[in-house]
Amino acid sequence: MEKRERARLSDRNILAYQRHVTLTAKGGELLDEDGLLLFAGAHNYPGTFTNGVMRSDDGVPPEEVFRRADAFFGPRRRGFALWIRGDADADLEAAARAAGLWPRPPAEGNPGLVVDHPPPAGGRPDLDVRAVADEVGRRHFLRIVGDAYGMDGAPTELVEAVMFSLESLAAPTVTVFLGYHEGVPVSGCMVFLDEGVAGLYWAATLPQARGRGLGTACYLAAWDAGFRAGATYAAAMGSAMGAPLWVGLGFEVVTRYRRYLARPRPG
Repeated sequence: MEKRERARLSDRNILAYQRHVTLTAKGGELLDEDGLLLFAGAHNYPGTFTNGVMRSDDGVPPEEVFRRADAFFGPRRRGFALWIRGDADADLEAAARAAGLWPRPPAEGNPGLVVDHPPPAGGRPDLDVRAVADEVGRRHFLRIVGDAYGMDGAPTELVEAVMFSLESLAAPTVTVFLGYHEGVPVSGCMVFLDEGVAGLYWAATLPQARGRGLGTACYLAAWDAGFRAGATYAAAMGSAMGAPLWVGLGFEVVTRYRRYLARPRPG
C-alpha cells in the first residue's frame, strides 16, 4: 500500500472518531457532507476534537471550506480548529496562513502513524494493565486524561465537555485500558475500531507515575485489542516525544496533522 493510501487510513479513522466524539457529546452537532466535516462539541474551546473542520475530500476549494465554516460556527459564536492533513491540504494551509489563522504548536504538526501488524508478543507481565468494563473505570480514564492534559482538579463535567464524554467510552467500538500502580489507576489508552482500522487515542500517564512503563503497556494492550477485534491496521496521532517509541515498535509516520485556530467569525 502506498504511503498516501496509508495516510488516508489514518485520516479516515480520525474523521470517524471526530464524528463519534461529537455525537456522544452533550449538545454536540456536526455537518458531514460534500467532502467536509464540521463539528461542534459540548464546549466552545477550539480543541482537537471539540470544535473543528476537516476535509474528507481534497477537492473542496479552500474558499469553500472557509465559507462553510463561517456559516456553521458563526451563528454559534465559536472559534474552530482547521485541520491540515499533511501534503493533501497544502492549498488549504496556504489559505489559512494568508487569512492570518494562528498555527497551533507544534509547528511541524503531530505525526500520523500507521502499522499493519499487531504488537510484539511478550510485554511486561509485572505490570498491571486491565480492560475497563464499567462506569467506574471509565471515570478513572477520564480523570487520568484530564489530569495529564492540564485539567487536574477540574470538575468531571468540564473535562467531559473539553475532552470526550463518558458515554463515548461505552460504545462497542471502544475499548479502554488502565494501568495500575499499587492498585491505583495512573495510566490509560483507548482503541477506537472503524472499518478495519484500530485508532489509538488519549494515551496518558499521570506525571508522578511516569517512567514505569505503564503508558507503553496500556498502548500495547490497546493496539493488540484492535487486532484481536479484527483490525488489519492500527493508526495513531503521536507527539514529538512519543513518536520515536512507536516507530521503534513498527509504526511508520505517514502524514502530519497541523491545526490552525480561527477566532469566532460572522456567519
